[in-house]
Amino acid sequence: MKSRLLVLVLLFPLLLVACNRAEVTDVQRSADGGIDATVTFTEDDLNTAIQEALAAGENPLLRNPQVDLQPGQIVINGEHDQRDGSGTVSGTLTVAVTIEEGQLKTTVTAATIESVPLSDTRVTQFNERLAEAFARRAARDRGVITVKAVTITDTTFEVVVNAQRG
Repeated sequence: MKSRLLVLVLLFPLLLVACNRAEVTDVQRSADGGIDATVTFTEDDLNTAIQEALAAGENPLLRNPQVDLQPGQIVINGEHDQRDGSGTVSGTLTVAVTIEEGQLKTTVTAATIESVPLSDTRVTQFNERLAEAFARRAARDRGVITVKAVTITDTTFEVVVNAQRG
């Protein structure tokens, strides 16, 4: 459970930093002996993570996704293949990012895609794949990482993390 928690906790922040896909600012020693760091992502950074999460499925909910950061949420626009095979329609997913037990948690809160209800299995699978994509990125970390805060503005996705020695 602890290793799974660690995997889900850091998700993409540390790996994106390692891949030079984010900016680390405000690094300080915390009162408990760890290190607090603020990691800032742009829309381009998140586009990469979300494209990977959507591409992981054999029938992705959206193709050619584009991220639009909005205060408190991430809006993903793309194309949806109609179930009857008659072509594609535009679609939008709205994603909330929260913290649960020191981990980032993503949830699709709204889906505007022709004939796809929010409870659709593919929406659930997308939530799971996005969490797994974040987890893969976190798996490379050797210390104990917890997410302390998350802020989404119209230009950035900011995560404050605390790292402890493992």
